[in-house]
Amino acid sequence: MEKEIKVKKRTVSSLLGMSALSFSMLSLPCSANISAVPVVGGIVNSSEILKHQINDSITYTTTTVRDAAIFTIAGLTLDAYILSLPLDSSVKKRVIAQLSNPYYAIPLGHFLYTFVDKYGNMDNEDAFKAYLKTKYSEEELQRFSHSLFTLNELQKEEDASKPSEGHHQGLKVDRKFIANMVVVYDELVQIGEWKDLNTLPDRYTYLSDSPEDKAIIDKIQPIILSGLEKSVLGMDKGEMRSALELIIADGKPENKNKVNNKAEALTITLIDFVRLNVLKSYRQFVYQEQRQIALNSWLQETFKDNPDTLVAYLASRQQRRLAVQVTVDGLQQGLIEGLVTPTEKTFLKQIYQDHLNRNEYKPQGEPTSQPEHEQQLTFLKTMIEKGYQDPNYLPFFSQLYQEYEKSIVNVGISSTPTISVRNLPIIKTGAKVSGEGGTGIPNFHFVDRQDDRAYYFFGNDALQLDRLMDANKVQTMFDRLDYLVTLNCNAQYDWNAHTTYDGLVNLGAGESLRDFGEKRCLRELTQRAKTEKTITEMRAELIEEIGIYQNIFVLDIYSKLTQKWKIQQELETLSKLEQKGMPDYALIYNPWPDHFAHFTGPFSDEILMPTGELNRLDYWLTQISDVYKSANVYDRTLWGMAGDHGLAPVYYSLNPEKQVFETLQAELDYPLVIKKISSDEGEGPKITNALNYESNKEVDVVVASTAGGNFMMDFFNSQQGWKVQPTYSELTTWIPVNAPEDQPINIVNEIASRLKESLDYLVVRETPCSLDECQIRVIGFKDDIRVDELISKKGNRLFYQPVAGSSQLLEVDVLNIYKPQLNETEQKQYDELYQRCMISADANEDSSWCTEQEWRTLTSFTARPDVVNQLAYLYEEDRAGTINLFPKFGVGFNTKVPGRHAGEHYLEKDAFLGFWGKPIKNKMAPLIIEENGSLAPTLYQYLTEEKVIKNENGWGYPSLLN
Repeated sequence: MEKEIKVKKRTVSSLLGMSALSFSMLSLPCSANISAVPVVGGIVNSSEILKHQINDSITYTTTTVRDAAIFTIAGLTLDAYILSLPLDSSVKKRVIAQLSNPYYAIPLGHFLYTFVDKYGNMDNEDAFKAYLKTKYSEEELQRFSHSLFTLNELQKEEDASKPSEGHHQGLKVDRKFIANMVVVYDELVQIGEWKDLNTLPDRYTYLSDSPEDKAIIDKIQPIILSGLEKSVLGMDKGEMRSALELIIADGKPENKNKVNNKAEALTITLIDFVRLNVLKSYRQFVYQEQRQIALNSWLQETFKDNPDTLVAYLASRQQRRLAVQVTVDGLQQGLIEGLVTPTEKTFLKQIYQDHLNRNEYKPQGEPTSQPEHEQQLTFLKTMIEKGYQDPNYLPFFSQLYQEYEKSIVNVGISSTPTISVRNLPIIKTGAKVSGEGGTGIPNFHFVDRQDDRAYYFFGNDALQLDRLMDANKVQTMFDRLDYLVTLNCNAQYDWNAHTTYDGLVNLGAGESLRDFGEKRCLRELTQRAKTEKTITEMRAELIEEIGIYQNIFVLDIYSKLTQKWKIQQELETLSKLEQKGMPDYALIYNPWPDHFAHFTGPFSDEILMPTGELNRLDYWLTQISDVYKSANVYDRTLWGMAGDHGLAPVYYSLNPEKQVFETLQAELDYPLVIKKISSDEGEGPKITNALNYESNKEVDVVVASTAGGNFMMDFFNSQQGWKVQPTYSELTTWIPVNAPEDQPINIVNEIASRLKESLDYLVVRETPCSLDECQIRVIGFKDDIRVDELISKKGNRLFYQPVAGSSQLLEVDVLNIYKPQLNETEQKQYDELYQRCMISADANEDSSWCTEQEWRTLTSFTARPDVVNQLAYLYEEDRAGTINLFPKFGVGFNTKVPGRHAGEHYLEKDAFLGFWGKPIKNKMAPLIIEENGSLAPTLYQYLTEEKVIKNENGWGYPSLLN
C-alpha cells in the first residue's frame, strides 16, 4: 500500500511540474474560516467532527456492501478455503453452492476472517521463552526452571499432566475447530432474523424458549453430539472424558425434558456463541465500510466548500490524543513495588515471614486440608537474603516506578468481594456495581430472585455476562468512544469495538499456547504502526498540497484542476487508511498473573522468577510500548493500568458447607435442603441450561464460593416474601423448609460459632439497604469471644461501632505490617482521623460521622484499605447474597489450590492502579489511595477532554486528572 501511494504521488507531481509559473506565485495559506467547526482551546477538535458530523451519518446497512466484499481466508479465496477444510462432502457441496448469495457469503467470509486470519496464521512458539534465551545462558535458565517453565519440553509435558501442576486443557483454534464453526454457521445462517433486514440490529438477540428457537436447538444438537462422540473415542479415561460422556448421555431422547439438560445447554451456548460472533464481526465489517464512505464524503465536501476547515481538521488529527487501558488480572501494587524497589524490602520480608509462620494459621478445632501443590519460594528467599540485581528482570516496571511513582497509587482498592467477575467490568467501564447504569454483577455467582435463576460464571454462564451488562445499560468505553478508532485485545464487553480479539477465545487457547493473545495483539498493533506513519506523512503532505491549491492563480485552470484531482485522490486513500492506523483507544487484557498464581501460589517461583508470569507481563508491556514509539504517537498517549485484585497464599483449606450444615444436620431430626451452585477453586467449569435451569425455591440455602476468599449464602425466609433478602433479625429465627414452625434456628450464630477459628468475619444486612442508606452487621470471633459490629451509611457519611465485644474485627487500630513505618506527618494524620472517626463520632448524630474520603484515608494506613466503605457498599446490590463469609489469612474456603482472592486481606485488596506517559509526567497529584474503578474515567477524560463527574452519565468513579 505504501509503495502504491508513492507511485501515485510521483505521477501527479509530474503533471504539476508543467505549471511552474503558478508555483512561483505561492504564498502562505489563508487564515482558516472555522467558525462552524467544534473547537477546544481555540484548536479545531477533530474528535468532535468525527463524532457529530461523520459518525452520526453512519448506518449499519447491508445494502452497499453486498457486492463489494471479496474475501481471502489464509491467502485463499473463500471457496478454495472451504474446500480445504475437513468437512463432509455433502456439507462442502451445500456451502459452496451458497457462496454466490451475498447474504450467506459476506457474513461467513468475515466470520472466517476473524477466526482464521486473526487467530491463525501464526506460530505457536512461546515468544517470552525465545526472548529469555537471548538474555540468559542455558545454565541460568535451568536455574530458573519451575512447573511453568523448563527448557526440557518433554519434562514440561510430564509436569502439565500432573493434576497438581497442570491446568484446564486449552482450546485449539485449528482447522477442525473452524470446520465445526462452518457446519453450525451453515445450519444457522438462514434462520437469523437480521438477514432480512436492510439495517443490522443494534444488539444480538439470545435464544429464547420460543417454538422457533426450540426448533433451531433440536436441529443443531445432533450435530454437536456427533462431534462429541467422535472426540470421546480418542480420549483417555479421566475427568474430561467423564464430563463429556455425561453430556452425551443427556442427549438421549429419554432425557430431552430433563431440567438443566447439559446436552441442550451446550447446544444453546454454541449457537449463541456462533450467531453472536457472526453478527459482531459482520457489524464491524459493515461499520468500517460505511465509516470509510462517510469520512471520504466529508473530506471531499469540506475540501470543496471550505479547504481551510479541512486543513484544520488534518492538523488536529496529527496531534490527536491516544489512550491505552491495560487490565491485568491479579496485579497487586505492593508486590510490584517490593520487587522493583531495592531499598524497600518490608513487603517481601513480611510475605516470606508469613510463609515461615504458616503453621500458626491452621484452625485447630476445624477439619482442614492442604493444597496438593507445594509452593516453591526459592526466588523470594534469594531476593530477601542476597538481593537480586538484573537489568532483564522487570525492566518495564522498574522504569515505571522510577519515572512515575507519584501517578501509581500507594494503596489500591479492589471492590469487595475482590473477585474478577465483579471487578473486571468496573475497571474496564468505570461503572459501579449498583444503581442506574451499574453492572449489576456483585460476584462470581449470585441468585437472581426476580427470575429464580442462579448464575456461576466459570462455565458457559460466562456468555451471559455481556447480556447482563447490556440489560443494565452499562456504557462501555467502546460505546462511549464509538466515533474513534478502537481496538480490543482479549477483553470482554466489546460489542461496539471496531476490532476485536475475543477474551473467551484467548482464555481458552492461551492456557496451552502461551502468548497466544499477546502475539496476535502485538501483530495487529505492529501493522497499524506502519500504516500510522504512512497516514501521518499523507496528512502533512495534504496540508501542504491544499495550501498550494489555494494559492494557485485562479486563471491557471489546468494547474488548479490537476492539483484538485491529486488532493481528491489522496483524500480517498486517506479515508481508506484512517481506520487501519493506531487506535485512538485500545483496551488490553492480560489474565495470566492471576490465572497461574491460583495454581502455584501468589509469591511462588512461577510468578516471581525472571522466567515467571510477572516478568512475562513486563516483556509484553515493553513490546506494546515499543510499537507506540515506532508509530511516533507515544508522546501523545496516556497509559493506564489496573489490577482487579491481588492474591493471598492459602496454607489450609476448609469447606464451610460441610463444617456448618453437615454438623448442624447431625443435630436435627429433619433434612436440610442445601444447593451448591459453584465449583471449588481448582475444579472444572459448570454447565447451565440457559432456557431450562433449576429452580431455587423449596431450598433452605443456596451456597457458592469462588477463588477461595469469599463464601456466599442465600437464605429465603424474609417475612416480605421469597424474593426479598432477609435481615439479621429474621435470620436469628430461621425455619428450614422441613422444620417444625416452633423450632427456629439462629443460623447466624450457628455459622459464626462453627467457623470461629477460620472465619475472619461474616457480613449480613442489619436493615434493608438502598443506595443512600444501609446498615450492615459484621460478626466474628476474637479470643474465643463473639464480636458484633455495625456499619451505618447515610449518604456520604459512615459510622462504625461495636455492638458486643471490645476488639475490632476490621482492625482500624492496627497499622499495615506490609508497609514501611509511618513518618511523623503520616502518623499525625492517622491519629487525627482515628480520633475523629472512631472516638469522637456520635451514633445519634450522623453529621459527626466521617465521610467516605476520611474513612478511605484512615484505612489506607491499615491492612484493610477502604474496608468500612467497601462493606457498606456490598449490599447496595440486592443480588449480593444474604450472608457473605470471608476467611482468615492463610485459610481458603472451598479451594484445592494455594492462591486465593475475594477476601478482605491487604494482599487481596491492594489492586495496582497507575498512569504513565508524557501527557501526565509531573502533572498528576500523588495518588495515595484510590479505587481501581477510576482507570476508565481518567483515560476517558484525557482522551475526550470532557469532565467526568462521579455518579453522572453512568460513571461510578471519578477521574483522577486534576
